Order: sequence, then C-alpha cells, then structure tokens
Amino acid sequence: MSIIAFDRAVVTALDSFLATNQLFRIVVCNVGENPLIRNLPYFFPLLLHWFGNSTVERRSRILIGLAATCFAVFLSVSMQYVLHVHTRPVLDTTLHLYMQSSDWDHQSSFPSDTAMLYFALSSVLFLVNRKAGLLAFLWAIFSAGVCRVALGWHYPSDILGSLLIAPAIVYLFSKPALIRNRVERILTSLQEKMHIVNAVLVIFLTETYHLFPGLREIFQTIVRIARHNLNHPGQ
Repeated sequence: MSIIAFDRAVVTALDSFLATNQLFRIVVCNVGENPLIRNLPYFFPLLLHWFGNSTVERRSRILIGLAATCFAVFLSVSMQYVLHVHTRPVLDTTLHLYMQSSDWDHQSSFPSDTAMLYFALSSVLFLVNRKAGLLAFLWAIFSAGVCRVALGWHYPSDILGSLLIAPAIVYLFSKPALIRNRVERILTSLQEKMHIVNAVLVIFLTETYHLFPGLREIFQTIVRIARHNLNHPGQ
C-alpha cells in the first residue's frame, strides 16, 4: 500500500467512526478544537519548570527550546505554502468526509503546524524532565495526531512529518554548548531583572499558545511591503 493510499484509508476510517460513534465524536471535537484542553499538558509543566525551583541551566534549555519551537512552526507554515504535497482532507471533495470545511487560507497540509508545535514543546519538556516529556509526546500523538486526522484537517503523513522534524530541530538548537553557555551567561547577568525576562516569556508563550498569530501577521505585512516595493521600483 502506498503512502497516499494509507493516508486516505486512515482518514476515511476515522471519519466513518466519527460519524457513527457519538462518544468518540465528543472526545475528538473537544480535544481537537478546544485550545485549553489541547495546550494545558504542555504549557502548565513548562511554566512549572520555569517558575519552580529551577536552575539557570534548566531555564536556558527552555528558552533555547522555545526559540527552536518558533523556528519549527515557521518552517512548517512555510512548507505548507511553498510545497503542495497533497490537498487538506476536508478540502478534498473526492473523500466525501463527514466533516467538511472551507475555512482555510491554503490547501496544503504538510507538515502539520499544530503537530509541529506540540512535538517541539514535548521535546523541550523532555530535555528538562523526561517523564513530563514522554507524557506530552503521548498527548501530542492523540491531540494533534488522532484527533486532527479524524477531523479531516491532516493526513497521518502530515503528523509523521512533524514528529520527525520538530524533535530534530529542538535537538539541533539545544546541542551546541556555545549557545547554551551564552544563554546561561545572559540569564545569570539578568538575575536582578528576572521580572522582565518573565514578562517577555509570558508574552512569547501567549503567542505560542495560538501558533504565533502576531508574529505571522508581522511577517505577512513585511512580505506584502517587500512585494509592493519590488513591483514598484523607484517609488
């Protein structure tokens, strides 16, 4: 069986089960569409490890991991716009899904940006606490994997792509000792101004909670301005 055939078979099977099983539909819709239910297992332990009896080393791992998470989501969204691997299931009329939607600004769904976010955050948690990280990975597989595939927002290959890419990016960001040492020195020098660092962290996590809507808008505005200038040179 090809990957395309497997993707379509899994999506249609979960969609059929969603249409006929009310309990499964309630669970999937609440987990898949409620941001509080989806995000709590990632952001609550992250904040606990940051504001708890944490060391400079642990906090530096969190900061580097969050920077890697931001890059991973940016990469995922960029790939969705640049690469057209396949059309998002809910937009593919040949699948005849129970769940149908046209409220999307782009058709491509590979890789999943939501799964990229959750697997990246799970990787960050794994670096600071392996048990919390493993639990977060399991929740990501269900919330960003099973639920979003069942709702027709993604194919299994979209989720698998995010699972492979996100931890790799977090690992590559966290591995260089030069970066870790630099961040640790900065945090040490800011010990008397941690309230400023905490405020910046909370704002950044607020953006992360909703997949960086503010940063996306800023980036899109810059692109629009750049395109306008390129189309009208000398003006």
